Amino acid sequence: MKASLISILFLGAVLLVPGKGAERKFTSTDAKEMVAEIISATETEVTIKKSSDGKEYTLPLTRLSEADRKFVAAWVDEKPNMRPERQVELAQQAGGPKKMTVPKGNYLSADGTLTLYPGDTVNLEFAKEGDKWGAPKVVAEVKNPERTITFGMTQNAQITMLNRTTKIQSTVAFDCKNCPVGSDDFERTNIVPTEKGFGGNDSWPGTTWILRLSNFEVSERPAAEVYQERSSK
Repeated sequence: MKASLISILFLGAVLLVPGKGAERKFTSTDAKEMVAEIISATETEVTIKKSSDGKEYTLPLTRLSEADRKFVAAWVDEKPNMRPERQVELAQQAGGPKKMTVPKGNYLSADGTLTLYPGDTVNLEFAKEGDKWGAPKVVAEVKNPERTITFGMTQNAQITMLNRTTKIQSTVAFDCKNCPVGSDDFERTNIVPTEKGFGGNDSWPGTTWILRLSNFEVSERPAAEVYQERSSK
């Protein structure tokens, strides 16, 4: 049930991390409080679920305290990085398909590691100030193709594919580890960086369950030079 909430809301002394589905005490501009969690939000309004009765309310952000408006803004910014829990069916050469659970979490972790499962498609947009490249973040859609690389992971009984699409006119490099189905061990794979707007395809024989990409770097150095440096480590 959704209703317009005009006179209720929230803030608490505890500020929880956005995007984890956690409850928060919200405070309205007229100092009324309510414990709830965010269901969805835009730049102008938010829908929350009240903890006490499970009812949903949609209200304009102007009805929230300044601290809550900042919290919602952070939640909206973090939302594309939230991976929902889902079931995936992995094809296998022997024994038929195998169902496995993709856990809920973040695509890109705080330490800059991008974790991919079969069926994932993730857009990474890099920060840039002048000639300097900064850290990437996950975005819902590609609005700045000159700063974004898209990763897509697919899998069948014979092969696992990592597709890369980008229009970044610089070298994009990263380290890669893969984990086969039925194993907890990750093996390193040397990936040739993309260069000047060209994407790429990488593949593994058999089935790969998880890919971990880390140490992202966007530079003006030639891809071959970066690859030789990374593969020698």
